[in-house]
Amino acid sequence: MKIIKGSSEVQVVGPADRVVALIGDDVILPCSPQPNVSAVGMIVRWTRLNPKAENVHFYRQGRDSNEDQSPSYKGRTSMFHEELKNGNVSLKLTRVTLSDTGRYRCFLPTLMKETSFQLIVGAVSQPVISIDGTKGMGVVLKCESGGWFPEPEMEWLDSSGTILPADGPPEKHRDSEDLYALRRHVTVDQTDTNRFTCRVHQTEINHLKEKEIHVPDDVFPKSHVGLIIGLLIAAAVVVLVASAGVYMWRKYIDIEASACFWRRKYTEEKKLREELEQQAQPGGLGTARSHQARLS
Repeated sequence: MKIIKGSSEVQVVGPADRVVALIGDDVILPCSPQPNVSAVGMIVRWTRLNPKAENVHFYRQGRDSNEDQSPSYKGRTSMFHEELKNGNVSLKLTRVTLSDTGRYRCFLPTLMKETSFQLIVGAVSQPVISIDGTKGMGVVLKCESGGWFPEPEMEWLDSSGTILPADGPPEKHRDSEDLYALRRHVTVDQTDTNRFTCRVHQTEINHLKEKEIHVPDDVFPKSHVGLIIGLLIAAAVVVLVASAGVYMWRKYIDIEASACFWRRKYTEEKKLREELEQQAQPGGLGTARSHQARLS
């Protein structure tokens, strides 16, 4: 713990580290003489040193005396009077705001001892994720989060906790209340889980917020490989059917030609036989012989 030493054995101690609070919280600023001595009859002066000096709280002659208190602290400060006998001169500050951030001093003029420490007031909010379109075979995700202080960092993670390469650095701006708002995009490919997380964290106040999204399979663009294969198969089927049709047509033509030849030959032979039979009748012997000779 931070200790301010003096000529006597009594020391005034505060917190070991900075005090952190969120907007709207009530916070206790610790301070006490060590070893414990009663502070009932002591003067206790709380001030803020920066960014500008302000009177925060004043205690003397057994009561609070805040006539010179800074207006921004009116009605928001109190001490634990019942604990003064145990040396507890801590200050309670309610409904803290960003403007309360600064370095605070707890001064005990009676002992001529003091301690000082930093109060950091932060603000956090839950991130919001949305689907912002597609790119190539991936889906573009957008994470937004406003109302942060101090300035936070934002990153994307997959389901295993691995940080994903985002589509550029986060976009940042400050609103009218000096709070930070961030936006960051990432393009993700389809995975076995399709679960992705946006994380916003602020190391100074040690706060972290996360939001997870599950992207349905049907949101991802479909691969063209299957379509191409299907078209190739369809084209091959068409070619095979056409080839089979041509083959069958040619086969039909050949059969028809052969049948036509044999029908013609049969007709000719039948006609010739009929002529021979007619010539074989009485009076047609000579003609028959001539036909017989022609046949032989």
